[in-house]
Amino acid sequence: MNARNEDILNGGRTLTWKKDRRRIKEGFRGLVYLPRSRTGWNATLGAYAYSARRQVGRPDLNLWAAMHGCPPSARYEELGEDGLVFWHGTTAVQAEKIRQVGLMHNRGVWAATESTIAHALTRGRSDAFQAGSAMIVLLISKNEWENRATREANEIAQFHRSVPPECVEYILWDERIEWTGAGKARRPRPWGVARFKRRGGRWVPRSDPPVRFDAAHSYPDIEGWLELSIRRIMATLGEAAAVEVFSTLYATIDPWEALEHGEIFAALERICGPPRQTRTGKWTRRFTLAD
Repeated sequence: MNARNEDILNGGRTLTWKKDRRRIKEGFRGLVYLPRSRTGWNATLGAYAYSARRQVGRPDLNLWAAMHGCPPSARYEELGEDGLVFWHGTTAVQAEKIRQVGLMHNRGVWAATESTIAHALTRGRSDAFQAGSAMIVLLISKNEWENRATREANEIAQFHRSVPPECVEYILWDERIEWTGAGKARRPRPWGVARFKRRGGRWVPRSDPPVRFDAAHSYPDIEGWLELSIRRIMATLGEAAAVEVFSTLYATIDPWEALEHGEIFAALERICGPPRQTRTGKWTRRFTLAD
């Protein structure tokens, strides 16, 4: 892995959540904040992947979940356009309580439609209390919204006193996403997790190759899985920010150590060609499949 790629994604040398202005200038705005230690998938990637999709339209929460290997929400499917998604940043310790009793406080509770705002609070709580980080994904109907909340700013809402646990659909922990909803939607199907093991100095599939990827494709090794995965991401989204690719890949491989950051960059350059730099409120680089 070259120094530039390592510096973009490797959190092993990053001890704080401070912004890196150079990454912003390079266009990797979705990768500005890094976790405390080098990990494959983490709540940072998941939150920024959702935010990257908001920059080009209304994100599909169920598609986001499925691409991270999680069950899609039946409630989200049923609500359709009446479903509102909010994010709440907290500590890992507090998230356990929220899962059981929901959000509650006499002075009200806050959540944001922009996941990176919730992530900022998560960073602050994690640094202040050393209690781990977590983000709560809330699904609120428009009727519940009108009865329970007021808008404080463009992306932030204050809920009066409480949000019941039935509204908690997902919890983002440091190294996994947990589905907590009451019912699963039939579509889209969660993307499967590819499992590898170390043998002879190489990462090889746990199952005898070729390993089935989908109805039409199989892969013999990790390189083949990586190419098929990137192509599926691009075919599904049309175009994707780097953080969406990284978040999906690391959520669907076990163990995450099998996949080097440099390998992903090399595959992106080979399969997609140079990224397209656009401006949709913030500078970002987006990849599409090469012709």
